[in-house]
Amino acid sequence: MRAQVRGLVKEGRLEFVNAGWSMHDEACPHYEDMINNMMAGNLFLLAEFDYKPRVGWQIDPFGHSAANPRLFAEMGFDAWFFARLDYEDKDLRLKNKEMEFIWRPFWDELGERGQIFTSILFDHYYPPNGFHVDESNQDSPIVDDPSRSNYNLEEKLELFHTAVISQSKSYKTPHILIPYGGDFWYGNAHMTFKNIDKLIKHYNAKYTDSVLFYSNPSTYVDAVQATETTWSVKYDDMLPYRDHPDAVWSGFFTSRATDKEYTRRNSANFRASQQLYSQKIFDTKLSLTEA
Repeated sequence: MRAQVRGLVKEGRLEFVNAGWSMHDEACPHYEDMINNMMAGNLFLLAEFDYKPRVGWQIDPFGHSAANPRLFAEMGFDAWFFARLDYEDKDLRLKNKEMEFIWRPFWDELGERGQIFTSILFDHYYPPNGFHVDESNQDSPIVDDPSRSNYNLEEKLELFHTAVISQSKSYKTPHILIPYGGDFWYGNAHMTFKNIDKLIKHYNAKYTDSVLFYSNPSTYVDAVQATETTWSVKYDDMLPYRDHPDAVWSGFFTSRATDKEYTRRNSANFRASQQLYSQKIFDTKLSLTEA
C-alpha cells in the first residue's frame, strides 16, 4: 500500500496541500509556532515522498491574518485557498468577481517576495447542495437506471449545471474549482467516487457549455494563471470573522486566555533560546567543548 501511495504521488494523481502538521489558527499562535507547524508536516512529506507542496489550504480557520499569506509566500507556495471570510466582504467579492486576488501583506518591507495568489472557495468547502452523498449525509445518490422508481439523473444534472453557472458568474476566468468533500466525509469513499464518476460521465454527455473532470488545486492554479488575468490587490488582514450580523467569531481570542498567554510567551522564549544557542554554536572563538 505504501508503494501504491508513493506511486500516486509521483504520478501527480495524489496531491498534498498545505501539509502542515495541522491546519493552524492564524489569530492566536505566535508566528514561530505557525512556522514550526508547517515545518513538521513538510519535513515528513519530504522524507516519505520527496515531495514539496505548492499550494496552501487554510479552509477552516476563523479569519485570516496578514502574517499567514506572507509566510506562505516565503515558504514557496504558488497560491493558497480558504473558505471563511466576513459575510459582507464575501457578498461584495461575489458581486465584483473578486473571489480571487493577489494578497500583498507587508508590501512596503517585502515587495513581491511577500505576495501570493489567493482563492476563496465559493460554497465553503462543500460541493453544491444536493450532492452531499456519503454515509454521514442525507442527499440521495445519483440513480441513472431509468427502470428504477427512484431514477433522478436528469434532476441531478440540471441541479449541478445550475450550480456551475451560478459559481462561474463570481470568478474572472473560465475555470472554477468545486471541492467535493466536507466534515466527516468519505466514511464510504466508494459511494462518493461512484457518484462523482456518474456525474462527470452524464454531465459531459449532456452539456456543451462546460466540462467536468477530476482535478486538484495545483492544476487549477496553473490553469488560472495561464489566462494572464489582472487581479485586484489586498494589503490588510481578514479579522475578525463574521458569518452573519450577530455572530462575531472572536471568542477564541479570549477563551483559555491564561493558557494562550503562556503558550505565546514560551514560544517567544523558546525561539530566543534557539537563537542564543545557534550563536554559540557558530562562535568560532569557542571550542566544541565550550559550545
